[in-house]
Amino acid sequence: MLRFFTRPFSIGRPFLLKDVQIPEVKLSPKLAAKQFIGSDVSFNRERRLRRKERRMKKQIIRDVNTLKQYDIKNVPFQVDPVLGDPRSTFMPRVLQKVENSEYKLAYGIDRVELEKVLYAQEKLLLEKAADNEELRQDVEKSGKEKKNAVLTILNLRNTNSQDKKKMAIQYAREEVQRYDGDTASPEVQAAILTVKIHFGMDHVKANKNDHASRQLVRELVQYRQKLLRYLKEKNPERYYYALAKLGLTDDVVVREFSMGKQYLQDYKIWGDKVLVKETASMKRKNMRLKNLKDKVNEYHQLAKKNFEILNREKQKTTTRSSK
Repeated sequence: MLRFFTRPFSIGRPFLLKDVQIPEVKLSPKLAAKQFIGSDVSFNRERRLRRKERRMKKQIIRDVNTLKQYDIKNVPFQVDPVLGDPRSTFMPRVLQKVENSEYKLAYGIDRVELEKVLYAQEKLLLEKAADNEELRQDVEKSGKEKKNAVLTILNLRNTNSQDKKKMAIQYAREEVQRYDGDTASPEVQAAILTVKIHFGMDHVKANKNDHASRQLVRELVQYRQKLLRYLKEKNPERYYYALAKLGLTDDVVVREFSMGKQYLQDYKIWGDKVLVKETASMKRKNMRLKNLKDKVNEYHQLAKKNFEILNREKQKTTTRSSK
């Protein structure tokens, strides 16, 4: 007796109940020009409707392409083209190292070497005062006070921003360098420029009328772009590593950028202060752009309606043919 393998129909989900993903239909705005011509329309009327459809289609294509070109030219930067991504941990990490530095003092003085000098001086004075206990105690006391005073004065927290910037540049170089002593590679130079840009922007934020500092920051940003473009051409892998490290993106490097009043206003460098007043020509331009966007949106809505009408007519035709 032959036994045939049969699979029970109850196992698994029925085919009709499965989740079938219906692909979304991408409608062309040209469908908005569609003219529905009835069977009882005269020949001349049909010709006029056909001409209207062709004319509307050309107008729709022109408007849609104009809006696309505007969007391509005015794509916003992914991150701040000057300061980079605010979520980047590069600068906060470097500044934290500067604040927590125990062995580095202002003016590039090494704390260990300074303590050696102070210790040698104190030891020499103690040797001279070896026969006088009272003088010896005074030397020890004054030595401690002198040491604390010098360390307090030279502490980076109590010094100016230039010393902090030098220390931050050193830490940035150590973090990005390819090998010990690397100071000339493009990514190291870009990291150094990033530190200078951040310190420069802090100064610009605090001094609104310092146009020279603003121009200096602008030149630093342009030089950083030039270095990173060179790195992208020579070594794309190191280039994208440097971008991720510094909190930058490809568009802020390859696209043209001017750090003018529009940038300062858009990124709220000085809060909500209005720096670029809207002129009459700008108002007209913005109004034309708004009208163009409204027209393109209407094209899409009309195309959707025409598509639904075509679908209904197609279903009716299919039903009649099946009967």
